[in-house]
Amino acid sequence: MVWAGLPLLLAALNELALNVALPSIGDEFSLDVSAVRWTLLAFLIADAAVLILAGRYGDRVGRRRTSVIGLILIAAGSMICLFAPTFTLLLVGRVVEGIGMGVLFSGLLAIITDAVPRESIGRAFGVWAFIGAIALFVSPVVGGFLAEHLSWRWIFGLNAVIAIVALVASRRVILSGPTDGDLRPLQHAALRKIRPYVGGTAVVATVYLTMAMTWIALVFHVRAVHSFGPTATGLLVIAYGIWWLALPPFTGRIADRIGVRRPMLWGTGLSIVGFGLLAFAATAESLILLSIGLSVVGIGVAFTIPAANAAAMGSVPADIRGDASGINMTVRIVGSILGVLVASVLLASASRDDVMLAAPWIWLVAAAAMAFAVIATTVSIRPSAQ
Repeated sequence: MVWAGLPLLLAALNELALNVALPSIGDEFSLDVSAVRWTLLAFLIADAAVLILAGRYGDRVGRRRTSVIGLILIAAGSMICLFAPTFTLLLVGRVVEGIGMGVLFSGLLAIITDAVPRESIGRAFGVWAFIGAIALFVSPVVGGFLAEHLSWRWIFGLNAVIAIVALVASRRVILSGPTDGDLRPLQHAALRKIRPYVGGTAVVATVYLTMAMTWIALVFHVRAVHSFGPTATGLLVIAYGIWWLALPPFTGRIADRIGVRRPMLWGTGLSIVGFGLLAFAATAESLILLSIGLSVVGIGVAFTIPAANAAAMGSVPADIRGDASGINMTVRIVGSILGVLVASVLLASASRDDVMLAAPWIWLVAAAAMAFAVIATTVSIRPSAQ
């Protein structure tokens, strides 16, 4: 479980820390929002492109091997980005990183599910979310500090170091996982019949969609309206991350105890309220309300994610967990890609003076998306689901 947190730290650095540094990258290469967004999109698209096939490969040859391959690619891509003299070469490095991240994450949910008893799966994903919260808590601050006081490039140097540490540790701590030695058809049909898996996966993807929208809107909103630099923006994200740090071990246990449905409904409902507060705060130009809105969303997501992961992966037979994990991760990355696209399009359509008008619309769209997550939970998860 501790080792499984290292990929979360890598993901946070590659997305959240880099998100905070986007204005600095744009300034260095003289890029606007619509161009600099490809720093994220190139990574996310490459990530999504390999997840499902990598999950199948992990079922065939063992998940330890796919983890090793993924970490080697992440380290190599990070080094390319660290020394990239042009934006084009930076994008090449991001694609290599994205492929590595997809291979690494393809079997991660299956690795966790294989490692714990069925009755403790909610707690396990709560612990995993807690480790991820540390990454979420630290990475924007670290990324902002590096971008403002050293260089955004050092984010990639830190990526490479963590990937190498995880690579060395992987051979000692990762179970290889079940292998069948043969390629078999993807289990889409079987997985579509498992309603908790479909519903849990849809909810997780929606959360990733809304959070990608949130970080893009937040970074450019506070820069334009409140003159925040990367470090200050990273510190503001703490209002969201502190709840991820404190709550998931407890919300995971709640999901084990009372079932996954109610925590998912509580969390998605709170997120709708939080996004509404963010939209109002952006219009009012209030940092206090902005922090409160981020906190409410953070609490909501801390309830939603452990329960949704438990609903999805806890309902899948062991022999198809690799496929299930790969598809789940692919869908959530697709959610992130759509979130980046929606937010960047709305921001790019506004001038610097009108960013305060674009941000509320972004967060209202996020609230509407979370309403879909409420419906998906209600339809797919039975009231008695444990």
